[in-house]
Amino acid sequence: MARDLDKVRFLKALAFEIRRKKPAAEALADCIEIEGRGGRHRLFRLASTVLASDGFVAALRAADLVGPEAAVLLEMVFAENDHRLLAGAINGLADYQDEAA
Repeated sequence: MARDLDKVRFLKALAFEIRRKKPAAEALADCIEIEGRGGRHRLFRLASTVLASDGFVAALRAADLVGPEAAVLLEMVFAENDHRLLAGAINGLADYQDEAA
């Protein structure tokens, strides 16, 4: 359950940064860095590497923050290049995770 709450917190923080018009990849890198300072660096080391090589949604998958179905939808939303839409989608996923936890 604690892992699910960490996912919710991480996704909500990511959505907040994106809503503030920070580029998605930069916002994700910043959130990963903050998690690393909190002692959870190993969990996000792979995601950081994947972000640099394969992109935003692939990094979310590598960190086990979203499932395959959500990743497909996020790819489509990400391609629209609308920060409000992307932030809303990520926040919706966080809310779903929160209700499921």
